[in-house]
Amino acid sequence: MSTSPIWSQDAYFDSPEPESVDGGTTSHGDLWHTVSSRWGHAMHAMCSYYGMFPAKVAHYFIQRYSLPGDLVVDPFSGRGTTALQARMEGRRAICNDLSPLAFVLSSAKVAPPGWRAVNAYVDELEQQFRFSAYDGVDVSEDIRMLYHDNTLRQLVYLRERLLSTPVDQWSPNEFMVGGALAGIMHGGWRRDGSSQYLSISMPNTFSMSPSYVAKYIAENGLQKLDQDVFERLRDKLARLYLDDYAGEGGQTFHQDAVELLMGSKGTHANADLIVTSPPYLGVVNYGASNWIRLWLLGIDGVSRDQGAGRKRLDAALDHSHTYATYRDFMLRTLHGVERSLKRDGVAVLVIGDVAESGKRPVPLAANLWDDVKSETNLRLLELVEDDLPTQNKVSRIWGETKGQATNRDCALILTHADGDPDLSRTEIDWSEPYRDGGPDAAHDRLRRNRAR
Repeated sequence: MSTSPIWSQDAYFDSPEPESVDGGTTSHGDLWHTVSSRWGHAMHAMCSYYGMFPAKVAHYFIQRYSLPGDLVVDPFSGRGTTALQARMEGRRAICNDLSPLAFVLSSAKVAPPGWRAVNAYVDELEQQFRFSAYDGVDVSEDIRMLYHDNTLRQLVYLRERLLSTPVDQWSPNEFMVGGALAGIMHGGWRRDGSSQYLSISMPNTFSMSPSYVAKYIAENGLQKLDQDVFERLRDKLARLYLDDYAGEGGQTFHQDAVELLMGSKGTHANADLIVTSPPYLGVVNYGASNWIRLWLLGIDGVSRDQGAGRKRLDAALDHSHTYATYRDFMLRTLHGVERSLKRDGVAVLVIGDVAESGKRPVPLAANLWDDVKSETNLRLLELVEDDLPTQNKVSRIWGETKGQATNRDCALILTHADGDPDLSRTEIDWSEPYRDGGPDAAHDRLRRNRAR
């Protein structure tokens, strides 16, 4: 069984270390590698997300290329890292993602409800569950094998309650509960057999295939914990609300990123800064790697290749790209960047390198820019290569070229051809003024839990 400590007292640094602390580096020096990977607001830990970049990367670019009050846009928002970090640094935020899970996580972070309000909502849900004597569990064996019967009854009840309203019409309370629940749907147990997660002991970052999970359960005799979902949900919320969450609420959209950038949803020529990581198309299947959490959000059949949910998501999220189609996709994205960005604004696109088996990595971001730059009205300010030796990207990319993601990401930093952005802000403040500024009740609850 793997251990999953809740919070380490030394998870933050008061000031940056002089050298890389995670073994990584960039082509422009250590930059964000001088601070812990756990740096950032407590809400960043709402839910792990395959292919995410850490909060410290978003913080670096937000400080480097924007000012308080500026509009920061992330059209591929994933788990909402850029939007939350922008909000906590006094910027206005607009984020967007076609993935239902990413939409929920981003929505919860960009405009969180009050601590008391969301806990009152959980209390209401629990009271109604206890009063109803709910027993309506009708789920696939893929889901049933993960949870104790009592836990599953509560999960199915909460799923039905949340989905009684269309996801794009959820309230802030519903987004926060949905996002927090997604974060505890599965994960590893502690050595003492306890867990902050609801499932059998399994990885938290992504959902393994159900056939693999079933085989592993049988071979290793994995047990199910009788978890009280409402209690684990309150514990999760207490951790998320440890830090001050004051700030201006942002906006979240659930549509094609290019349509958002080319449209008029508040982004047209208004963005001071765009910070985003386009999806690792063909590398990470965002449906398959999140099938358990997507079940919570009402999408069935994502766990199987021929499942209706898998087919629907694959079509919407467009996973089957060769380099040529990816190039076209990125060119459309860059045209959207042109339309959304102010004349002196900056856009940062984080793109991972790829490699064919047994061959040297292909510098995808640099090659892509060389291919499309003459077809845009943008110019390159910098290309920052970021080597991340601790990251493990193992999925395939580009279909027939049999490529694989590597341990290197590259950030294309762009502006308009006639833009004149302010590049004078080179000192990055790594202080965390919001740290440990949450409601006293959240701290008290975690202290009581740790004392058990």
